[in-house]
Amino acid sequence: MKNSSKYYLAFALFVFAGALSIPFINGSDVSSFMQNPLTWILGIALAFLILSLFAVSQAMEGIKYHILRKEGRIEELKEMEAAEAAGGDDFLSRLWAKLQDAKPIEEESEIEMDHEYDGIRELDNNLPPWWLWGFYISIAFAVVYILRFEVLKTAPSTAQEFEQEMAAAEIAKEEYLKTAANLVDETSVVMLTDEALIKEGAAIFTTSCAVCHAADGGGGVGPNLTDEYWLHGGDIKDVFATIKYGVPAKGMIPWKDQLSAAEMQKVSSYIMTLIGTTPADPKEPQGDKVTPVPTETQENTDGSSEQEESADAALSLL
Repeated sequence: MKNSSKYYLAFALFVFAGALSIPFINGSDVSSFMQNPLTWILGIALAFLILSLFAVSQAMEGIKYHILRKEGRIEELKEMEAAEAAGGDDFLSRLWAKLQDAKPIEEESEIEMDHEYDGIRELDNNLPPWWLWGFYISIAFAVVYILRFEVLKTAPSTAQEFEQEMAAAEIAKEEYLKTAANLVDETSVVMLTDEALIKEGAAIFTTSCAVCHAADGGGGVGPNLTDEYWLHGGDIKDVFATIKYGVPAKGMIPWKDQLSAAEMQKVSSYIMTLIGTTPADPKEPQGDKVTPVPTETQENTDGSSEQEESADAALSLL
């Protein structure tokens, strides 16, 4: 093998070893990396590609040798043989010789077949050991694979792994939705229309708000919530913000430390349903008249379609 070929082989092996060492250096999950079949497939494919390229290079050297011999270019032939002999005693040369198990160029006459075609001579070289071992390993892998996945079934199939991952994703999605409602704020809150959630909001209103706004929302210490007049804005976002931050100057405390975001959304949605109702003793209008506008709603009983879409988007990154 020429010196340049040895350097190419050394460089390729160095790059290959470096690629395999990356997970160990950057602290990645080494076990997952090594257990990933794609890692081994790519590694073996790269190794075979490297060996194939060097085999082709060696074959080209052989063709060159025989052309020189046939044309009687003795000086160039001697130079080529000297270069081959000079670079044949180091570790990489010995390793390459073992991997290919081929006769040296100057000894190929010993394995020539009795026939040739259009000047092309046929040699009886042994199959390269690297190719044979790759073939044997592929057979062993196939046997182990069939026994493990198809006969003994000690590992899940691809379809079973997919089902397991989908079940785990569904559990993770449910866990996310349990807390997703509390991610809402005054900029993203939307109107709830599910009756169960509205009833929960009514219960919160009765416990926390009725003392100032009356049980039917007609007003008392606080303003009337059933008419079209509002002191701090009359859409769902305004109501949510008023509940969250309160109006300390007028005696309304902020509820952000006592109610969760989901609870504030429920009670805000309930308050919006009071508009247009007829309380027993309504307080006079206060503030500015607000013209009702179409309200963005969410209907899912476990949260909202937006939350589910957020959950699906979040899980797709896992």
